[in-house]
Amino acid sequence: MAKDKMVIRDDTILMDYRLIFKAIREEKGNWEQVEKELDALYTSLQEKIK
Repeated sequence: MAKDKMVIRDDTILMDYRLIFKAIREEKGNWEQVEKELDALYTSLQEKIK
């Protein structure tokens, strides 16, 4: 069975929660930075699908 790490819909990004927690650990607990990075990813993807 295939396991998706990320699924992108028109207005939603579904991510494996482990990726999010891994990113938070890599940023030494700075979840605000991870949130900014995910927001930037979302914005970038939205611009590409317009």
